[in-house]
Formats: sequence, C-alpha cells, structure tokens
Amino acid sequence: MSQGARLLIQILRIFWIVVCLFFVSGSVVAVESWGTDLFRVKKHDFGRVTIGSDVVYRFVMENIYQQEVKILGVHSSCGCTIPSLSTNLLKTGEKGVVIAKFNTNGQHTREKSATLTVDLETMVHGQRLQESVLLYVSGYIRPDVILTPAIVEFGSIPAGQAVVRTVRLDYAGQHDWALTKVERSNPFIHAKAEELNRSSGEIAYRITVTIKDNAPIGYIRDVLRFATNEPSNSLNGATEIVLPVQGVVTAPVQAKPAPFMVGVLSSGETVSKNIVVRSKLPFRIMEVTSQDKRFRFTFSEQESAIQLVSVLFSAKKTQTETLQNITDQIRIRTNLSEQEFITINTLALLTPKELPAKELPIEELPASLPLAEPEPIEEQLVPSVTSESVIIPSSKAKFGIPLL
Repeated sequence: MSQGARLLIQILRIFWIVVCLFFVSGSVVAVESWGTDLFRVKKHDFGRVTIGSDVVYRFVMENIYQQEVKILGVHSSCGCTIPSLSTNLLKTGEKGVVIAKFNTNGQHTREKSATLTVDLETMVHGQRLQESVLLYVSGYIRPDVILTPAIVEFGSIPAGQAVVRTVRLDYAGQHDWALTKVERSNPFIHAKAEELNRSSGEIAYRITVTIKDNAPIGYIRDVLRFATNEPSNSLNGATEIVLPVQGVVTAPVQAKPAPFMVGVLSSGETVSKNIVVRSKLPFRIMEVTSQDKRFRFTFSEQESAIQLVSVLFSAKKTQTETLQNITDQIRIRTNLSEQEFITINTLALLTPKELPAKELPIEELPASLPLAEPEPIEEQLVPSVTSESVIIPSSKAKFGIPLL
C-alpha cells in the first residue's frame, strides 16, 4: 500500500472519530436539557403593582415525554416571590403549574426580581436523571401608594341586588398628584373615586365599587385601572393604579341536583327521587310542572328556607326495541319570584323490551341410529403457550422524543 493511501485512511479514521464524538456529545446535551422543554414560558414581568396587592402568575409545565416526571420541589432566590406547586408528578401528557406569588406586603418595594429553581427527576432505562429548570420573575412594587384593601372581594351576591364596597387609597409624594379617570371592561361594575384629603404631599381617595342589580348569575370579575397625572417616563412607578374586583352572583332560589338524572329504567318501571330547593329567605313553592306526563310531583305548602320536591317517574309499557333517551325539563315556581321559573333539565334512559327467544322446531329422530366405527386417535402436536408475552418496544419509545 502506498504512503498516500495510508495517509488517506488515517484522515478518514480521524474524521469518523470526530463525527461519533459530536453525536455522542450532542445526545448527552439533549438529555441534560430535557427539563426546559416542559415549560413554554420561563420568564414573567408582573409590571407595576401597589403594596398589598394580590399578584400571582402560573408557569404551565407539560410532560411531553413517555416517561413520568417527578417535581421534587421549587425554591426562590428572593423573599419577594413565594413559589408553590400544583402537583408533584406528571404522567405522559399531563399538565401542572408552578405558582409564583409576588410578595407585596411592604417589606419589598421598588424593583424586585427572583429566580425560581424547579427540581425535576425521571427514570430512563433504569437510570435516574435529575435536572433543575430556572424560571425568572420581576416587578416594581410602588412604595408611594397603598390600597386598603388591595382587592375588592364581594363574595356571594344575591341576583337582582346592587352591592357596594369601598376602598381607601393613600398616596405620599408630589403635592399635585391626582387620579384622572377609571377604566373598566365589565359593564355590570361601576366605580368612582372621591378625594378625601390633600395636605403636604399626603393624598387620600375613597374608591366606591358597585355591582349593579342587573348583573347576570355567575362569576363576575374585572380589573379597574385608575389613570394618574404622572408622566409616562416617571421613575417612581406606573402611571396607573390597578384594583382587582371579583364575586359571584347567585340565584335567589337554587334547586339541586341539576341536571336531574332519573336513571336507566325498563318498560313499566317506576322510580322516586327528590329535588332540594334552597333560599336564604323562607319561601313557598307555588307550582312544579313538566311537559312529560310521566312525571308526578308532591311538595309542601308551608314556607321554609329549604323545600323538598318528591318526583315520581313511571316508564309506561312500550313495544320499543331500541334504547330511548328521554329528555325534558322540570319547572319550579316560588312566591319569591312568581313571574320566573327555576328550570332543571332531566334525563332518563328507557331500555328496550325484551323479546322472547324464538323456539326452533325439533325434528323427530329415528328410534335407533347405526353405531359408527371409532376413528383412530392420532397424536397432534400442540404449540406450547406461556403466560409471558413478547413485548416489542416501539422505535419511538425513547427518552427525549415528544409524543406525536
């Protein structure tokens, strides 16, 4: 072999060694950085908030691997942010959150930032892999504005009733500082601010928040934004003050269970169940109706804050040969809202009528049958069967490959 051929072979060997090392090192890096792919968002800015405000952000994590992932814990580099976990284990495809609560109790003000360290663990081919993922949060806590309380919590609100809450805003700083306007997105929430005091740079406002009497039943939320006369490049915080508002509007009378599940009945079967009707005030049931005539109702005529409606449903005999889905509504009228009905959806399943088995004719057999010569029994080879099954792993069942 010539000297040039030997040199070429040596170069090719070195080239393949470099390529192999590249792929091996690349695979190691891919395994070591597996945890970061669980998070789509790894950084959040809380913006400008006031002292005492309730500020929370949730980092969503999703297990995109075929191995289970354990969340061993989470800790923060700064007391300005308090972290917690919604779960300690994620199976394939499951989601969880790392909850970051910005601590605005007054000990931490102005520019604050923290690094949250999330410790993860998984098993790959019998080997334990651990990794720490870093999440970043930041924000500015205004030292010059205090809202008392920092969130307007209405709790349970009776439907058709206007409810009012007040918040006090205290400011210490420029003597000409002022609120200029308020913005809201929920039309059923009204807010206004009245100046209470202004002296030597100390200014106080009373903020009145009202849930209107025509607010619909259900959760009601909004974030009120109060604009100020601060310049947009102000260094002491934001040019607006945010105030969260939340509550739930409840019906004056509630009936449960809703929907009303009659159950699975056969033809001619009868079932009896109860509906519980509640209210904060004593009331009387005036009427209970349904368009389905198979329902029968009985109830008390006495006033009480809790009423019981007895429901009797009779599945009349039918020749149906298919499963019937029976849906209807039960309407309850009380003396608290005589013009309105409480409507409950109902559901019942009627099983088909069982048909008698068809009898096959029996043919007469002869009095005697000739006996056949017994056939010789040959030994048959039967393949052995074991309880152990053969498992063929999928080519995609490798760590680090997301589920399709």
